[in-house]
Amino acid sequence: MSDLMKMEFEITAFGLEGHEGYSEAYRQNEIVRTKLVSRDTTLGEVEVVIKELMAEIRQEFIQPPEYVNAKVVLRVKSENGELKYLG
Repeated sequence: MSDLMKMEFEITAFGLEGHEGYSEAYRQNEIVRTKLVSRDTTLGEVEVVIKELMAEIRQEFIQPPEYVNAKVVLRVKSENGELKYLG
């Protein structure tokens, strides 16, 4: 079994933006990235990656976005009683 697994990070931000000719305009941006990480990766190390991606997506907005969400995905299947990480 490999000592690496693919972790998928999805960061979504939504917020108000000024747009000429409209009383209100909203914008939604999304970053989707994958990273090969060790099976020994800690939650703290995952949080560091999430904070970096959230800071990156916030820079794309003129005004602070109303929300920024993160989703982390590990794709796993069971094979002969063993977990096999996909990717």
